[in-house]
Amino acid sequence: MNSGTVSRLLTAVALFAIVAACSGGGEMKPPGLPDPVPAPEITLNDLSGKSVSISDFRGKPLIVNFWATWCVPCREEMPTLEKLYNERKERGFEIILINAKESKQTVEKFLKENGYTFRVLLDESGDAYRKFQVFGLPTTLFIDKENVIQYSYIGPLRSAVLRMGMQTISLE
Repeated sequence: MNSGTVSRLLTAVALFAIVAACSGGGEMKPPGLPDPVPAPEITLNDLSGKSVSISDFRGKPLIVNFWATWCVPCREEMPTLEKLYNERKERGFEIILINAKESKQTVEKFLKENGYTFRVLLDESGDAYRKFQVFGLPTTLFIDKENVIQYSYIGPLRSAVLRMGMQTISLE
């Protein structure tokens, strides 16, 4: 065997090992719980132009999801968030989505086309992303009734992650 053939064979074996490790026969386990931290205070406008603050939700369990219309994993988790919101909103549960620097028109069009009803805030300056230290989309924060972030997750929501986050804010 020449060195090119060996190199291709080792690359194929490495790729197979990566795929096998990632597919693991089931859903990945969510990361462990971090230390709770108070949610930073932010005020953003919703799509109607009304100012909304995180502290407005004190007393209610809250999920804050950072997203963008161009983010494929964000789009994939939206039906799950919409279903969760509709199932639990009567119990005082809230979900707000904070959009990443897109125009109001782009966000409104996306929501209308997909029939989503949760509240969306516009972070046109990126201030909320900085204050919440968001490093990737989607990022989801589970905030308890005292406005303390009990759990956060970067990446598309999976059922195990959603269950763990909901437990931390006493909704599961």
